[in-house]
Amino acid sequence: MRRKKVWLMLGVIVSLLLGGLLSAAPVSASSSKDTPYYELPLCLPGLYTHTPADCLPLGASKSVSQIHAMGIPYPQKELPAASPQADLAELPVRVARVELSSAEPLPVYASLDDARSGGTPTRTIPAGESRYVAMIDQVEVDGKTFVRLESGEWVQAKPIYSWIRFQGLVFSRTPQNDFGWAVDEAEIYTKPGYNSPKTGKSVPKYEVIQIYQVTQADGYEWYLIGPNAWVSSHKTRRVVVDTTKPQGVTGERWIKIDLANFTLSAYEDGDLVFATLVSTGLPPMYTQPGLFQIYERFEASPMSGATKADRSDYYYLEAVPWTMYYDDARAIHGVYWPIVLGYNQSHGCVNLAPGDANWLYAWAKPGDWVYVTDPSGKTPTDPAYYTGISAGP
Repeated sequence: MRRKKVWLMLGVIVSLLLGGLLSAAPVSASSSKDTPYYELPLCLPGLYTHTPADCLPLGASKSVSQIHAMGIPYPQKELPAASPQADLAELPVRVARVELSSAEPLPVYASLDDARSGGTPTRTIPAGESRYVAMIDQVEVDGKTFVRLESGEWVQAKPIYSWIRFQGLVFSRTPQNDFGWAVDEAEIYTKPGYNSPKTGKSVPKYEVIQIYQVTQADGYEWYLIGPNAWVSSHKTRRVVVDTTKPQGVTGERWIKIDLANFTLSAYEDGDLVFATLVSTGLPPMYTQPGLFQIYERFEASPMSGATKADRSDYYYLEAVPWTMYYDDARAIHGVYWPIVLGYNQSHGCVNLAPGDANWLYAWAKPGDWVYVTDPSGKTPTDPAYYTGISAGP
């Protein structure tokens, strides 16, 4: 009896369902006017400038529109650029570092025997905190390393085998947006400002970033590098892409040095062709703003000098690679000694990683323009300030 009641109830439910289906009026597929909004299919992912009539721009399409509103193109494109050849980072000559105390002059000997025995030196290189010599040979004697100089003389020094290998970017065409690099590991935030939530991700040191928006927060510029992804200029540097010829430049080639962002960019025929990070003058040894021209070039050039009255900061650097003088003693050149790109560090010169200096040296010509600018306005612009200042590497 109980089983019979169950079957009876199931039969009633089925009858009600069938009756409802048969009595429902069919929806006309051709009548989009009467079609409820929620019955339209989702649009394919893409950017729609007008609301489509036959699909809903929701889901992935809505995300694309939101990304586009941030100034980020869809689809996102890589920069039209690549790093120069890796072998450009090799130095033009072998270099050795003087490891004597910075308070001791370096004896220079006529022969290896004199150097080994500590005989009478033919001359000395003054005491200093940073001394490097160009070498053509080396010998190990009783745990000491002696190197032969290009002059044939001998000194005690240790060859260097490592230097910064960072390289900038060579462009096939001008990018549509600004870009740059992290100069230290840079945390990513969901919004500008250090009080904003972090994404849990970061940009590794010297990794390229593309910049789609710029704003100010907490005393720094903040860069939008992806959807809801912001980094601070505290640990990143920006190349401001500007193909406008600087006032006073004749011809179609110029090098721009941005002191506020610590970047160098090269332009030719109205296009960006190269960009990289640099280090510039540490106050008060500023890199002077202005418009200059390359007047002398050397594949390897010696540099020496001091800025303090007691000469305790004396430096002696042989074979500074790919040096191009443009403003008195100020030059664009490569660096084989320890360097941190993206900061003030030099005695007024513009320091590059060797691979970048090599590329730029091959591209540039005597007479090419060098436009040095500081958008922040923090660098003195009065030429009188730089009178009598002995600039250096």
